[in-house]
Amino acid sequence: MKRAVSATLEQAQRMSAPRAVALCRCFDGALEFQAGHWAAAEAALRESIRLHREIGAASGEALACQRLGVLLTAQGQLDEAKSILEEGLIAAERALLRAHCLTRIYAALARNRLAAGDLADADDALTQGLAMSERHGHCTTCDALLLPAAVSVRAARKDWAAAERYCAQLDEAAAQYASRTWVAMAKQSRGELAATQGELDEAIANFTEAKSAFALAGNHVESARCQTTIAALLNVMASP
Repeated sequence: MKRAVSATLEQAQRMSAPRAVALCRCFDGALEFQAGHWAAAEAALRESIRLHREIGAASGEALACQRLGVLLTAQGQLDEAKSILEEGLIAAERALLRAHCLTRIYAALARNRLAAGDLADADDALTQGLAMSERHGHCTTCDALLLPAAVSVRAARKDWAAAERYCAQLDEAAAQYASRTWVAMAKQSRGELAATQGELDEAIANFTEAKSAFALAGNHVESARCQTTIAALLNVMASP
């Protein structure tokens, strides 16, 4: 995938095709992020935002903002990430793919606010994201971002029934698409729900499966995050 994106980017640059260059920089940033190359990912995504703004491509700008917001949230730069995501919301409002862009940004914003400990704002962002998802008919790519966020927010609020419903939707999608990434997301969400309910053995088992599936899918950032969570859960189990 990385080679294909690089080859396409080189061709787009030779042909002086700014829209294609902007898209390639966005895809490149996403791939660098999954590989754990933080600086390269951030540089590519910021360049993508700049290029999309120059040509007035609101959909591309919104999606690049969403990916940069996710990256900055993962790095713990929560306020800057929130600001970038809010810029993405403004761009999404004038985008051709408005509902899709808004769904993804609200999912990222829910994660960001959850990381900041602001459950009320996280719940509000999730509610708006779910409404947008209903409006455009449950896009697979959007659901890949929205459903795990829904599990996280509902579990954090101890709304076990709602969290279980979203986990079930993830399980169904994982079975339908037979994708390592979907399997990984479903297991990760199952692990998160089990952990918040105090079922630590089940949580560790699910996070272990998720870690392996993410690694096989090439998403080393999420694989490492699962390993960190496993270590934290083991420490809890070892405590008096």
